[in-house]
Order: sequence, then structure tokens, then C-alpha cells
Amino acid sequence: MNISILGTGSFASALAQLLTDNGNKVLMWTLVEKEVLEINTKKTNKYYYDDLVFSSNVKATTNLEEIINFSDYLIIALPSKFIKDTLKKIDKLLKNTNKKINFINVSKGMDYKNLVTISEMINQNINKKNLGKVCTMTGPTFAKEIIERKITKFILASKKDTGLDTIQKLFENEYIIIERSKDIKGIELLSSIKNIVALAAGISNGLGYNENTHAIIITKGIEEMTKIAPFYDIKAETILSVAGIGDLVLTASSKTSRNYLTGFKIGSGEKIDKAIKTTKTVVEGVECAKVMYKFSKEHKIDLPITKAMYNIFYKEKNPKEELKNILK
Repeated sequence: MNISILGTGSFASALAQLLTDNGNKVLMWTLVEKEVLEINTKKTNKYYYDDLVFSSNVKATTNLEEIINFSDYLIIALPSKFIKDTLKKIDKLLKNTNKKINFINVSKGMDYKNLVTISEMINQNINKKNLGKVCTMTGPTFAKEIIERKITKFILASKKDTGLDTIQKLFENEYIIIERSKDIKGIELLSSIKNIVALAAGISNGLGYNENTHAIIITKGIEEMTKIAPFYDIKAETILSVAGIGDLVLTASSKTSRNYLTGFKIGSGEKIDKAIKTTKTVVEGVECAKVMYKFSKEHKIDLPITKAMYNIFYKEKNPKEELKNILK
């Protein structure tokens, strides 16, 4: 089957390899012409992976119309801040057609300004006549380990099961396990919130605190998830799944996580601007901390980690003092 991917980043590249392992053809989209040239001529993506070599079934383009015409299945693997504008362009291109696109979101983030998840963004910006299945696939999934074909589990979520069999078969193989959920908004929100906890865990380790302190932060991170859950009807089983606690533990425990790594740099004494700038991909937790802090004030709920990250990144408070406030 032909599959289109919005994005050529680390996770998009990992999924391109996975999909071609399963016998599919992949067309990736980016506005960066030199990346398109490299993927099409050298079959590499050296900015992210030194040793990755794509199969001949992976190609790239800067042409969004070509992406739409290539497949009825479109994977969104872009930083969240670029998704809304890209969806609007897709909707415009689909306007005078009867083509239906099935959207598979793998991006972790949201429209932070309006607290809109990516699946909601898709529904709001794509005309219903052109809208097929809308689902999100997430979990504790470092791209590098997918590239290395290590056993990995995703949660595939959609409001209805209809049409998910085909999508599940696109990804599932001997090293990829897929579990299903109907709590699509829950898994999308948790995949954003855990980035705040990852920042705190990184700062803690950067300051020199070790496993005992790390365990406290993980535990308090789970507490914050449970406090937020009732406001969005997030199911308890979603928090307990690999898309909840599983993703939280992974993201808050490894320098492979961009949010943890950014926090670690700050805890080690690096300036915030430099720490964010030197991280190769978008640090979603910083923006999420701002919006969730506002949310906590409006609803009068105590979120110590969120408050501390807001104070560090937006009020330039001392990381060590803020960490102490979390641990009290």
C-alpha cells in the first residue's frame, strides 16, 4: 500500500522504515529541499541518523498535492505548531475533489493556545466530505529503537473501531505491538502533559539528584495526571496504559527524550535559551507547562511540577529552589 507522511524528522524516518519493512511504499513531505534531495538520491537522513539507509520504496517531496494524490492514508509527524496551517493547505487542495483522507496522527503536542488536541484540529480544519478515519497512535516509543527494530508497543486510538483493522496491519509486525483504545483525547493530552514531568526529571538529574529523587518526580507526575483527568474525562485505564504511565516513565528517564535532555542541560547550569536551541527537535513541554499552569489556576488544582516548570521557564526562577518546592 502507498502511505504518505507529513514530516521527515526522526520519528517520521523511523515510521518510513517500519512501513517499508511491512511491504508498503512511502512518500514523505517537507519544505526543506536539501532533505528531499538527500532522501531521494542517497536514501539517508544524516541530520537525525548516521546509519539509517532507506529502502528504494521511500521517497520525499516538497509538493503537498503530490502527498495527497499518493495515498488515502496520511500520517502526521510534524511539530504541533506547524500542523494547523498544514491542515488548512490540505483542505484547500481537497476542496474540489471527492477524495477521502484517513489521518493517523503520531505527533505529541496540541494547539496550546486553545487547548485543542491534534485529532480535534484535524476535525476542525478538514471538510467532512474529505475526512475519512481520524486516529492517533502513541506510546513509549523512541524513534531510534524503532530504527533498530526493537520491540515497541503503541496505543492506536479512535472514537470508533471502524476502519482500524487496516491501519493496525500497516504497522504491526514482529517488533511492533498495537493495542487499541477509544480514549483518543485522553492519550493525546497525556502525551503532552508527560513532557512537563520529563523537564522536571531532567532538571533533577542535571542538578545531581539521582534515583530516589527521580522516583518522587515520576510519582508526583502520575498524581498530576490523575488530577487533570476528570476535567477531560480521561479514563483510568488510559493513565495506566503504555500511553500514560509507560510514556511518562520513558520520556522522563532518558537523554534520548528531548524534554528530559533540555531539563538536564538546565539543571547542569546551561542557560534556558541555549538548552532549547541546541535540542534538535521541538521541546513541547515548555509550551505545555505554560498552558497547563494557566489551566491549574483557572480550576484551582495544585500541580507542583507544572507550577515549578512554569516558574523556571517563564519567570526565570532558580531551578534548584523550584525543585525543592516540588519535593516538599
